[in-house]
Amino acid sequence: MSHNKDPLSVALIGLGRVAEQHLKAIRFWESKGELVLAAVVDPKQDIWTKKLQAAGFQRKIPGFNSIEDMLQQVVPDICAITSNSGSHFGLAELALQAGCHLLVEKPFTLDLDEADQLIDLAENKKLKIAVGHIYRYMITIRELQSDLAAGVFGRILHAAVIVRWGHDQTYYNQADWRGSWSEDGGALMNQTVHALDLMTYLCQALPVTATAEIARLRHDIEAEDYGLGIFCLNNGALLSVEGTTAGFPGNKEASFFLQAENGTIRASIYQGKLNFKILDKDGRSLGRKYIRRSLANLKKRYGLRGLSQIKNPHTAIYDDLITAIRKDQEPLASGISGRDAVAMVLSLYQAAREKRTVDFPPTDRKITPQDIS
Repeated sequence: MSHNKDPLSVALIGLGRVAEQHLKAIRFWESKGELVLAAVVDPKQDIWTKKLQAAGFQRKIPGFNSIEDMLQQVVPDICAITSNSGSHFGLAELALQAGCHLLVEKPFTLDLDEADQLIDLAENKKLKIAVGHIYRYMITIRELQSDLAAGVFGRILHAAVIVRWGHDQTYYNQADWRGSWSEDGGALMNQTVHALDLMTYLCQALPVTATAEIARLRHDIEAEDYGLGIFCLNNGALLSVEGTTAGFPGNKEASFFLQAENGTIRASIYQGKLNFKILDKDGRSLGRKYIRRSLANLKKRYGLRGLSQIKNPHTAIYDDLITAIRKDQEPLASGISGRDAVAMVLSLYQAAREKRTVDFPPTDRKITPQDIS
């Protein structure tokens, strides 16, 4: 990235699990003169120093108990919000009102009216919103998306996503909000929303209808730990989805499959390893070609040292947001795409609750709690 302006200041709101990836990414862009970490916010003061040191920050960075306290002293260019899902709207609204651009972890909000309010507020204030949908930023995805959009693979016929992201009960016991309807939702909203976002990006299509079943198979939580859904997309393709946390924590898997007229695309993350299989209609493998193209683009963008960042898609999210701010363009994973991904999950919840196929977007604008066995 050509550096011709002062670095953008960023504050990290929430120092939970995903914040570690944000800190690594911010540190990389600090070394390139593009970002500077201006503050961290978390009510647990005892973790401020520990998390910052673990990420390699040597200097003292101001810490605050709340975003309100921070904004009285520090108004950064960007607020990155990584707190629990139910708190995203309130924090994002305060940040936008103070004039900060936003990076909000997924899901963007749990309420479509709140999502629209944030999108409108950002537009009125000429501010950017990026959502932490990391799959869009993974190796080869952008190259595949541009070829799919250009019709290289012909019409998309059907697609499938599977997210088997096992968690034990201890994961849910860490905080009251985990697995609750009001603050979190279940496996579809928390773990699978990434994959749904990825499919709308690759297919360049949104649903027309949704059908679903959800269940609670092994956890003591309010929401589902298993969900199955079928979407009819507005390009005529069918998309199936399975999302669950009921598996074993050491056996995590996320995979997607896409069948087009002139090719087949499969990708999976299994136990931390990424696999691709891209075939043309004659069964010839195109995978290496896409990986080479992707690595060349990354090298051009980050330099050789930056190739070590491949494993952290948050580096690419920050890169994209910095570019969006500097060039006044929409981020790749925008607030609008974040809202659409939430709407897809809400349509699955509504279809399961009403035991019928529902239209998209759903009439349930936020999660309606339901009794599931």
